[in-house]
Amino acid sequence: GALAEALAAPPSTFEAAFSSGDMGTIRLIHYPGDAEAETEDADADCGISPHTDFEAFTLMHQDAPGLQVLPRDAHGLGCAGGAGGAGSLGAAAWHDAPVGGEGSEYIVIIGDVLERYTNGALVATPHRVVRTAHSRRSIIRFNAVAPDTVIEPLEAFITAERPRAYTRCTMRQHMETTIKNLELGLGSWDAATNTSRSARFRYAEE
Repeated sequence: GALAEALAAPPSTFEAAFSSGDMGTIRLIHYPGDAEAETEDADADCGISPHTDFEAFTLMHQDAPGLQVLPRDAHGLGCAGGAGGAGSLGAAAWHDAPVGGEGSEYIVIIGDVLERYTNGALVATPHRVVRTAHSRRSIIRFNAVAPDTVIEPLEAFITAERPRAYTRCTMRQHMETTIKNLELGLGSWDAATNTSRSARFRYAEE
């Protein structure tokens, strides 16, 4: 209800999508600091490279800085070179995510599914984890929908000004396709264009 209200949509807009189950997961992650890490790639900038989450939304708490997000107004502004590497925006475009106090503050990260449901009214949040001198811990709850739930733009978000821009898929299909593409070396984030490959992936429709 709160999400639909924020988007000026009917309160029951997302009810059917989220009432039949959840393919989400929860993770507790420890990221070692530079002194703890034993890796040949000691100069790497990122602990986790830029990506968007394939689920609907993510709740994340971290006890120290390390997570960075890319603001929406920087999406699609790829450039050659820069501090962030070839084909990226550079370090200045990435913003440090806030650090929670005693576990009471969580960051909300929009995922691919909500971008597809809202026909792009909400955009999946690009984020990355940078390597730090300090160690950090995070607790992450990935919220998805049931495996066979159909994901496609909802009628409330299709208008003459915003025609349907995303194809139909299921939660299971989107997860499996995204993971398969990652295994093939196709990350969910396109650094050359600063757009999400996974959120905008076009599935064949019958």
